[in-house]
Amino acid sequence: MYQEDIKMSKIKEDDVLECFLYTKICYTQPPETITEEILLQEIEKFNEVIAPYVKNYIWHSDELTFHPRTKQALLLEKLIESSSVSEECNILPHIYVCLHFDEDISDEWFTVFLIFKLTQTFNGLIAKITDSDGEFLLIEAANALPSWANPETCENCVFIYNKELHIVREKYNTLFDLLSNIQEKPYLSKASEKVQDALRKRISIYPDEINKRHHKARVFLPEKAVLILRQEPRFVSLAIRTICHSDPLERKVCRAMKYFPPEQRVMVNIKMTRCLYAMANHCRYTGDPRTGWNLPPVSSSKYNAHALGIKIACGLEMLVARANEDRRKTEKRTINDPEKQKVNERVLNTYLTRLESSGYFRNLLRDSQEYKKFENVAKDYYLEHLNSNNHITNVNKSDAEKVLEAWENIQSTDIELHAQDETTLSPADSDSWLNVDPEQLEAFLSEQWTNDKNKKYEQESLSLKEKVKTFLSRTSDIGGVQFLEDHSMDTDIIHDPEDNGKVEFDADIFDCTLRGILDLVVPENEGEFEGSSEGSLGQDDEDKRGEMDKYMHLLDLELQSEIGKDESFETNKNPDTVEDNLFQSIKEEAGGSGPVGNIVGGPAQRLMHLQLQSPTTVPPDLQS
Repeated sequence: MYQEDIKMSKIKEDDVLECFLYTKICYTQPPETITEEILLQEIEKFNEVIAPYVKNYIWHSDELTFHPRTKQALLLEKLIESSSVSEECNILPHIYVCLHFDEDISDEWFTVFLIFKLTQTFNGLIAKITDSDGEFLLIEAANALPSWANPETCENCVFIYNKELHIVREKYNTLFDLLSNIQEKPYLSKASEKVQDALRKRISIYPDEINKRHHKARVFLPEKAVLILRQEPRFVSLAIRTICHSDPLERKVCRAMKYFPPEQRVMVNIKMTRCLYAMANHCRYTGDPRTGWNLPPVSSSKYNAHALGIKIACGLEMLVARANEDRRKTEKRTINDPEKQKVNERVLNTYLTRLESSGYFRNLLRDSQEYKKFENVAKDYYLEHLNSNNHITNVNKSDAEKVLEAWENIQSTDIELHAQDETTLSPADSDSWLNVDPEQLEAFLSEQWTNDKNKKYEQESLSLKEKVKTFLSRTSDIGGVQFLEDHSMDTDIIHDPEDNGKVEFDADIFDCTLRGILDLVVPENEGEFEGSSEGSLGQDDEDKRGEMDKYMHLLDLELQSEIGKDESFETNKNPDTVEDNLFQSIKEEAGGSGPVGNIVGGPAQRLMHLQLQSPTTVPPDLQS
């Protein structure tokens, strides 16, 4: 594949999805001309297209956010991470997505659906999607992939263009050439229709699946928590995940409930995902009894609403307390560590020196306008990257800060909620989907597993004679005979654009031509062909047939006489000569590689060979 110095994927966790979106300008214009402002304009267009789908969507962890990546920013990132200098020719600007989906894989496939939608909407947009499994889109279409497709041959070769999957088999020196070729000649890399259908089936559940994955629950919550969740419904995900992933030491702040006191609570309906509801039900934490939650008995119909409210309120309490603690630590570092700024300035100067030696400033005059522009970009990116590295849990702290800001924006006059009559609330959704009986599980597995597996097992259970007949009836191509059913091999042919993408082979014409070459007069003596070749080949058909019949008759007589002399040759005693010949060939191959062994299979051949041979006649290569 192309030799790219910057790795396209930096995935280190199992729950991270990465997307690389290359708009048409990214691979049709010089990379230096693509600024962050240009990419931000493209991002605005993307957000307008996906807005109707994400409007009511509850993200489990991260929201889908597009980030611009210019060539300068990518070069700076590479220089910060490594002391080596990158080759600029392989760095293309693009739009980047890094999404943590954690326990809910639905976020991953919903993002895939949105990316497919974007490639269909915007002409020339080419996308690449990977996760910790690598090219996970091929895993979904594994049963339809051609035989040559494997993790090694398909690494960094899978792209999405015009809502279709493309697998690039040709080798390119640069990513620029690869993307240009996909856009100019899509028929060369487009995957088969079976692969496309497998992916379409997987994402066809959206957008209907968005409403199906929601669960409306009745919750008894503190009033401030209700107001916050009304402003930002996605905070319910932060609260549930925080309480479910916490330990007893972190839950100490829930004893006082300083920010969400339990004295004033109301019964409300809260919408969340089924995954979040299942996580909350699985969590056994029900608050500190000394706090004053007044949890009803387990047999009460209101127990689930009270328990769920305690978990959500405690999760919000932990987030606000964490944000306040981080804020105090930041202020303390700023006041008590004045030398830190000097250290940062020294490191920044060293970093700028490295950039200058790598040619980042393009030999511009120091203090010139263009030089200052590049220098400001370098400083801004360095400070941003430095801050993100200093905070390991930057994403969680950012979420906690958002919850704290929402809590601070609630005015005292807003606390005017009163206990609402439960009869006016819409009924909660049934949670019977939490219980799956064996019949439902069996039906689900039957739906997911296709009949291809059964075909494979049926093929493996064929007898030796049937395997031979099946093998001989197959049509071989340049890659050999495909013993099992594999119609996807049609895509194995690398098409030549000059032939309009078609390579034709007529087996009948080839067979007739071969027979014509072999249909020669067999000489009766050594001097038959010493004269002109036209004399022997120009005879009448009847003469040639007569001479051939005589020759074949003499050959039969000679073979019969030889068979009679050799007592060890017992083929005529068994009417099924095909099977006897096969067993004889297996004995001669002695468990090694050979024509019959390739048909029957290596392990089966060795086993049959050992059964046929006595201990004294086992060949030396099989003796221990």
